[in-house]
Amino acid sequence: MYKAYISNDNLLFPPNLGDFIPADSPARLISDIVDNMDLTEIHDSYSKASDGQPAYHPAMLLKAVLFGYMNNIFSTRGLEGAMLRDAHLIWLSSYQFPDHTTISRFKTRCMPHIKTIFSRLVMILVERGEVELTKDLYIDGTTIRSRASRRRIKWRSSAERFAASADADIQEGVRALLEQVEDGDSPDDDRGGHVTYTKEEAREIAGRIEAKAAEGGVGKVRGKIAAIRKACDRKEAHDRTLAQCGGRCGVAPADPDCGIMHAKEDGYGGTATPNYNVQIATQNQYVTNYGAYDSAEDKSTALEFVDSCVAENGVRPAAVVEDAGYGCEEVYSGLEQRQIEAVVKYPGYDAESARRTAKGGLCGRPAFRLSGDEGTLICPAGHAMRVTRTYEAYAKSGFRSDTTVMTCDSCGGCPFGEKCPLTKSRHGEIHRKLGNFREERKAKARLDLPHNRVKLKRRALEPEPVFGQLKHNHGYTRFRHFGKAKVLMDLGFVLMALNILKLHRNIQKSA
Repeated sequence: MYKAYISNDNLLFPPNLGDFIPADSPARLISDIVDNMDLTEIHDSYSKASDGQPAYHPAMLLKAVLFGYMNNIFSTRGLEGAMLRDAHLIWLSSYQFPDHTTISRFKTRCMPHIKTIFSRLVMILVERGEVELTKDLYIDGTTIRSRASRRRIKWRSSAERFAASADADIQEGVRALLEQVEDGDSPDDDRGGHVTYTKEEAREIAGRIEAKAAEGGVGKVRGKIAAIRKACDRKEAHDRTLAQCGGRCGVAPADPDCGIMHAKEDGYGGTATPNYNVQIATQNQYVTNYGAYDSAEDKSTALEFVDSCVAENGVRPAAVVEDAGYGCEEVYSGLEQRQIEAVVKYPGYDAESARRTAKGGLCGRPAFRLSGDEGTLICPAGHAMRVTRTYEAYAKSGFRSDTTVMTCDSCGGCPFGEKCPLTKSRHGEIHRKLGNFREERKAKARLDLPHNRVKLKRRALEPEPVFGQLKHNHGYTRFRHFGKAKVLMDLGFVLMALNILKLHRNIQKSA
């Protein structure tokens, strides 16, 4: 015997779709959060005209997008299909079925306001008592692949070489053309000691002589003129590449906002690929802020990211907890100026705490320690080094951290002579930034405090599980958009979805 099975049975009373959605479903939590969220900026972006087809409600579209990201539906076409068959999405959309173009336009509409929407979600978490922004923030970064192809990277070194070659062809071509036409002596092209020609000057000369050739006043110059113009076009293209590179080693033309950096999980054996350095700040495994940068060095983005956290959240944290990748004079002094406690490791701190040999052995960088007057270093053999000179040095952000050049007058018969960097140096000198040593001395005293040791242990349970959830559980390992603005938009949606999913799990645990 079987229960009655009739595919197209007519029901006397139509069912309520909400009856099919469990009371503890994440869809209900998304609906409650978005209904309590201020979406003024999104509403203001729509036309106020009374004619035309009415738009879909922004709250409905935001609920659908967040539910899609929560369930690994990142594409608009995938979300369009899911809204036709998923009861949760049909309930969230109230039987409305926007197509993928409408969803894509809504995401683009949210792009300028995504950080504001994200901050309001964080404020909801604060009201629920899940996070307290005045306490410690745990900051870490990871690399996420850009959509740009790694095979189309343009390197700065190659662009510099090709630009120099094109410029040489311009100079040679213009001189050869002038010698043929004017026999090298023309009052119109008297350079007055100026022996180089810019792209604009070369094109102007080529155009003028081409006009003369059309009148029959000169011989065959068409080939030389074409070569000059091609060289100018090459020079212009390579100059454009150099401008896009800025201070970076290369650029991906499809996504010039990303950086060319090494990633641990890209599967290309350590080859530099187009990536974004994604920074997040967490508390209780909730993401309170995020950012995407083109620099692979965490220390170069640390203070900028902290400033964005303070500005967007409106609250200054009591302390910032970071790993050794952030430890440097710029970060320590910057956080001190901002009156934020820097619970930040420095390279070699773990080795010192465990009393084991640090990287570099007995003569590595940690083996040199700061003298009592903080004016020089003490070598591994215990001798005070002599300062020979000091010169200015600047970080990528423009922070000044001077470098001190030192030598040792007691190297004779030193037991560390074979491995000491002084003996390996051509001039018997080492270059060190004493500011880093001074800040590391203060940082060690701060990090050794019992409550800060607890924070350092806690750091492994804060941002790293969030990255694991993002990359491994949700498969979010590569961006699907070009440009930093769209990357921040996409990243904002997926991190909001993770926050809501985390809140849902905490509610279930406490129930």
